[in-house]
Amino acid sequence: MYHLPPMATLPSEGTLRDPEPALPLSPLVVLSAAVVLAYLGAMLAATEGHFVPQVTDLYLVSQYAKAMAEGHPFRYNPGDVPTTGATSPLHTALLALAHAAGIRGEGLIAFAILSGACFYAVTVGLAARIGARLAGRREGLLAGALVALSGPVVWGFLYGGDVALAMMLATWLLERMLEGWSRGAAGWVLPAALLALTRPEALVAGVILAVAFATGPGGRMPRRGGWRPWVPVSSGLALLALYRLLTGSWLGSSVADKALLANYSVTDALALVSEYLVDVVRGLLMGFYPRQAPIGIQQGFAPYYFPPLALLLVIAAVALAPGPLRAALRVWSLLAAVLFVLVAPNVFLGVHFNRTLMWAFPALLALSAAGLAAVVRRVPQLGPDEQRRVFVASSGLFIVLGALSTARFASVYADMAGQVNRRDVAAAHWIRGHLPPGTRIANLATSVEYLTGHHAINLHGVTSAAFFGNRTAEREADTFEALGRLPESERPAYLLSSVSTQAALPTMRELVVEPPLFETTSFGDELVIYRMRYDIVGRNARTYLASSAAAVQGLQLVDRLNVCDTADERAHRHRFRSRLGDVRLFGAARIEDYEGGPRVADGGRVVLGGESFDVRAAPGRDLLMLMRTAGAATANVLRPQEAGNFALELREAGMVVSVDGQPAGRLTFPPAERWDEVSFRIPGALVKRTPVRLELRGRYAAYYFWFYQ
Repeated sequence: MYHLPPMATLPSEGTLRDPEPALPLSPLVVLSAAVVLAYLGAMLAATEGHFVPQVTDLYLVSQYAKAMAEGHPFRYNPGDVPTTGATSPLHTALLALAHAAGIRGEGLIAFAILSGACFYAVTVGLAARIGARLAGRREGLLAGALVALSGPVVWGFLYGGDVALAMMLATWLLERMLEGWSRGAAGWVLPAALLALTRPEALVAGVILAVAFATGPGGRMPRRGGWRPWVPVSSGLALLALYRLLTGSWLGSSVADKALLANYSVTDALALVSEYLVDVVRGLLMGFYPRQAPIGIQQGFAPYYFPPLALLLVIAAVALAPGPLRAALRVWSLLAAVLFVLVAPNVFLGVHFNRTLMWAFPALLALSAAGLAAVVRRVPQLGPDEQRRVFVASSGLFIVLGALSTARFASVYADMAGQVNRRDVAAAHWIRGHLPPGTRIANLATSVEYLTGHHAINLHGVTSAAFFGNRTAEREADTFEALGRLPESERPAYLLSSVSTQAALPTMRELVVEPPLFETTSFGDELVIYRMRYDIVGRNARTYLASSAAAVQGLQLVDRLNVCDTADERAHRHRFRSRLGDVRLFGAARIEDYEGGPRVADGGRVVLGGESFDVRAAPGRDLLMLMRTAGAATANVLRPQEAGNFALELREAGMVVSVDGQPAGRLTFPPAERWDEVSFRIPGALVKRTPVRLELRGRYAAYYFWFYQ
């Protein structure tokens, strides 16, 4: 039988009870094992006996782990430039060690899932220790049971991702803080440092912990810990420095373009974050998933999540804890709140049952158990026997609700794995059987390269550097432009997409040969594989109208700017501002025929405001600006209430042009409904240096700029 060492219960501030008998862990071990077997059994039944992840991100991480084990870390495909698509270096390194030890293929997926099961069992024990340290043996058992029977939390442990490691480390961190924070012991440093290597945002937690520990109680600066409290901060900074050294960016790939403020107005971003945080608090108070998820016959994901009124119980556990433990609880609660707010402003807020917040859930569940005991013990009308009965009855309710949650999410867990098996794994099998290893495949829908051996070109910019920096709000236009920027020898021969993606993105339909070579049968959004064609790619790089040819006759091209090409805009220090009221307008791809000319696809923006950029030009010579435009254009809009592409008509267009802050003139024109090209001559007297900074302010659509002298 497993036992924890004796712990003291803490009934009131400043006093300690005599040590109670050791906390038996055997019931929790049995419960945890039963839950794991139920989840894995449901998954294996849905996948015909195979270990399959619930989220294909695990295949992406496994690909990075394989590369790390083979000696080229951070490179998704052999020969690629380093990228940081695998968010957690520590979790990736763990899988790399398994791969190096000979655990390959499906075995590595099984290892990731089973290691998550081990983290789950350890976390249940840590939660029990927290509950016992704060309140007593029975409270410790309840804390462990609440973690063991939280369906979404079990899902988080068993889907094979880094959140399992993060949950265990965050719970261990709190347990170590309770053990020695008030005495100045620095046992919390190791889990905090490991957490900083697991999730980049944990650097902020390390700073909070180091400052709080170093300053000590009451804001004084006693001699506490020396350099040790700053080890987690150093670990987090070292990780960011490694990212910068390898990739040129301080953050993981695709982080910046997923930020809300990169895609929404300030007011819309504030509305989204506020609503989401209210939903998080609502879930903590009511024990249900946020209100956006349907409940009842819709079979949405709104089961028991936390004990009812869990947030109030957590507050009670912190506020009513004895003095020696209260400081540690306050610091941990502060870092949890700060990180909740920090990670909220992104376009995937709430994804996968609040996966980005899940690292804190086991500790919060443990605190809710201690909080229940603290509240019950402070009801003056209840005697000891009545307190026990109230606590046992409340615990029974929580455990019953937890059992229902566990059963519901075992079904969710199996269903998600079954869908991935029928859809993503089936596509991987077709690729492996019909295409030679190393074949370049553009990917818009999944991450199955680990199963296939082909060379992935990730069009979402997670693993492929050529597509980094693309704004989420301008994904289609940026992707099309980036594909055109690839050398012909590096262009993918096939496209792995989905039915819904192909229906939503006109440029992707222009880039494939119909019908698809393969389509899955998953009874959902099916994956499709096409052979790609590039006849339309690159046409946007030249002009087509006779008026343009006449305007530039005798001149030489000195620079060009491809609008919505992220790399080209970055090279020209391009900035734009386009909005209608407080609604931001983003770029979109447009496919149209020139009057009497070819069909051209190009990414561009409706500009209701202005833009500025650098242009290489010889000083003292006239500069001719030639611009592709159109009278009917599309703007992409992201708003909390509605989003999508919206057609706009610009029957009268115009702009005011400035050169290095000096007015250069005004251009007005009625653009043709189809593709049109207009020119504007800048006097050489204004071109005093190179590069020269142009600023355009007005109302127009811009797709491509050419500059001649």
